[in-house]
Amino acid sequence: MIPNFNIIKYKTVSSTNDKAKEFLQNNEPENFTIIITEEQIKGRGQRGNYWHCEKDKNLTFSIVIYPNFLFASKQFYLSKVVSLGIIDYLNTKKQGFKIKWPNDIYYNDKKICGILIENSIFGSRIKNSVIGIGLNMNQDVFPQNLPDAVSMKNITNKKYNIENELYLLLNYILKNYKNLKVENFEQIDKKYHSHLFGINETLEFKDKTGTFKGIIKGTLPEGRLSIQISENDIRYYNFKEVEFINRF
Repeated sequence: MIPNFNIIKYKTVSSTNDKAKEFLQNNEPENFTIIITEEQIKGRGQRGNYWHCEKDKNLTFSIVIYPNFLFASKQFYLSKVVSLGIIDYLNTKKQGFKIKWPNDIYYNDKKICGILIENSIFGSRIKNSVIGIGLNMNQDVFPQNLPDAVSMKNITNKKYNIENELYLLLNYILKNYKNLKVENFEQIDKKYHSHLFGINETLEFKDKTGTFKGIIKGTLPEGRLSIQISENDIRYYNFKEVEFINRF
């Protein structure tokens, strides 16, 4: 086992994030404690969505960390480095993965990975974070209500050893996390934007006023998405304030 990580395995849990938060309530687990399960019954995703996961075929786990060096105002950088760690890992298997803002991972317009980060704030800094990751690895078929889901097996026609891939993935996440610890924000931004789904493309979006066309220009330090509507009109959106509809 890689010494950087304390890995706790379960056969079945309702949610690895919920299990990680139980650990935090009852004691103080080691930094980079990993809660992993073969089956997640009530996995949660962004926007309160359910994360579907077939038993023993995918990577479903949560990471407990203590990024108390990071100001709460910059917490989106944690999302960025985790996303970039996953991208770095996936690109060793196949090129072409993208980060769909704020932190889903896509391949050719199909979703392969979801990330749910839950931070506890103390004062102006982050006290602890639970990083939930669901990465589709060996699942062949997905429910009809998930037409845009895809797995690594679908993409590469290979079957993966889940335990081995976990260690590889964790090391890529840790490598990118170290960039955050030294506050290399400019490099993180540049790398994140280079992998951002739809950047500098004309896309169709929907906000509370209706649908519109715009071009993604990047993200602000606090995580807001920058969308150019016209030469003199740039709009900034927080999470859940805008959604992607279509590419052109």
